[in-house]
Amino acid sequence: MLNFAWFIAQLLEIYTILVFANAVLSWFVFGTQNSVIRQIYWFTCRLVDPALRPIRNVLEPVSRSFGIDISPFILIIVLQILARMLR
Repeated sequence: MLNFAWFIAQLLEIYTILVFANAVLSWFVFGTQNSVIRQIYWFTCRLVDPALRPIRNVLEPVSRSFGIDISPFILIIVLQILARMLR
């Protein structure tokens, strides 16, 4: 059971890196013509957006006035808490 918890914690860490990469790429993807960056961004979007969508739905009324999407940062915090609980 301990190995399974460690494995899930590692998967959460990898997913955290994907969420962070997606957030950083979102700042640059629309200003570049580099197709590799765009492909990486769209790939990470397909993996990350299902987890971000519920957070965005809850935060939309609040974040609409800010103009900044903080849902990736909230997801990263939740993932880190879950990973630490499994360890």
